[in-house]
Amino acid sequence: MQYGNSNVKMHGVPQAKFAQATPVQTNLLNAKQAHALHSQGGHVQQQQAAPAKKYNDVGFAVLFWAHLALMVYLGVAKGLPELNGTADSTSTADYKYVAPDTDVAVPGTEIMGGIVICLIVGICLALGYVKLCLWWGESLIHTSTRCMIGIYFIFGILFFSSGYMGGAILCLICGGITCCWYSCVQRHIPFAGQNLAVSCDAASQFPTLFVVAFGALLMNMVWNIIWFLAIVGVVEPSKSAMVTMPGGTYDSQLCTSVPAYSTEFGDNECTDEQNGCCYCALDSTTDFREGACYSSTMTQLTYFGMLVSFYWGSTVISNVMHCVTAGAVATWWFKSDVRSTPVFDSFYRAMTTSFGSICLGSLLVAILKATRQMLREARKNRNAQMFLCIIECCLSFIESLLEYFNRYAFCYVAIYGYDFKVAGKAVFDLFRSKGWTTIINDDLIDTALSFGCMGCGVLTGFIGWSYSVSIGVSSDYQLVLFICGLIAGFAMSQVTLNVISSAVATVFVCFAENPAALANTRPQRFNQLNNAWKTYQGDNGYVGAF
Repeated sequence: MQYGNSNVKMHGVPQAKFAQATPVQTNLLNAKQAHALHSQGGHVQQQQAAPAKKYNDVGFAVLFWAHLALMVYLGVAKGLPELNGTADSTSTADYKYVAPDTDVAVPGTEIMGGIVICLIVGICLALGYVKLCLWWGESLIHTSTRCMIGIYFIFGILFFSSGYMGGAILCLICGGITCCWYSCVQRHIPFAGQNLAVSCDAASQFPTLFVVAFGALLMNMVWNIIWFLAIVGVVEPSKSAMVTMPGGTYDSQLCTSVPAYSTEFGDNECTDEQNGCCYCALDSTTDFREGACYSSTMTQLTYFGMLVSFYWGSTVISNVMHCVTAGAVATWWFKSDVRSTPVFDSFYRAMTTSFGSICLGSLLVAILKATRQMLREARKNRNAQMFLCIIECCLSFIESLLEYFNRYAFCYVAIYGYDFKVAGKAVFDLFRSKGWTTIINDDLIDTALSFGCMGCGVLTGFIGWSYSVSIGVSSDYQLVLFICGLIAGFAMSQVTLNVISSAVATVFVCFAENPAALANTRPQRFNQLNNAWKTYQGDNGYVGAF
């Protein structure tokens, strides 16, 4: 094959097929066509395309924005007043909360300082792990898989020595299965390691990606607040809640027959001291205000709709971040000199031309997640538990498949500007030709990334504990800072390494569709990937493989 300069001409190939070019850089010649041209003596050169903007799946984008506007309205116009009313009612003269006596001083400033330190350390450790993946991707895959096998067997031995035979047998079986898996996928590891290294190299060229990733985390937190306020505004308060007194359960009106004088009674509020402590039978939908017990009710259909809304919003945010990463990495793949703003450009496309496709794919996942949640709550009823459990397991499997499918479909959406339907067909073609390779490659790399998340979490936890020891807080707060550090390190590393996971999927798609582009833009990285593919495939590289 002959690689030219930066303009692509496709000799002997109909141009009409490439009319809808990728919004990233060019309309790409796939590897099969490149191979055919090469065998016919054709030449492949690069050519910039200037396609018109096309907004895909617009109806679902409009639906999402309308849904978002509705949720904001419910939260601001309904939820906030309801929340403020509840707060005001519980702070009147008729209600007095008696805090338990305590002489323990809570080192709030020190604890918050430790948490901030743990967050910063977690980010630094995660970025350091990205560099390790860049330098020693293959070695990390070997190490993480072996450590996982060792952890299974160690816990199996510990359970066995403690007399927990069920846990011991389960751990030993999982360890044995993982060991067999590891021995069967040895020849895949060189390619997976190079895929991971190339992905880290591409993502590291755009530090803004990691900033956007933490911005997406912040947006997810904002969305959770909006949804919470909206659901507070949707529920309908009712004064018919039952209350509990020693000896029986009665209607809530019994608690309002005399002036309420409240004292603390366990986790509930005592509303009638004279008649023998009458308090609300509190659960997740019951609260105490104005000297009475209120329960919040919601129809099953409304609850299902709110669940779909919650999962839809969070999934859209996650998939927008995935598409931003895919677009930036694809720019790196197809352009040798990246001087523009690929992260901003990719974000712009994800929020405009490709946003409808993102909303469509995310809505399908959200509906499945909401249905599973409804089934989980229905299983609390003893009737038909086994049947509901089977249905939930089937939906869980379908949900996992759809999320995995969407991961690659959104790569095609971000790289080529396809709508969701065309991207789905492209993913089916990819899985038909490279299905097991894709799955094994992802499993090996995900093991290394998960191992990195756990390692960063544990190290950050120990740093939080060391900080607590250095400032001299009690042992209880030392444990608190260790746990906070563990959670902070794991969360920060997960956000960071999710960018690498998206880059891994993008690199695999680009290598499957157009390895020639990387050979033209970054020959050294191409040779590393191609040689690793030879190790797995046992042929002359990508020409025979693709």
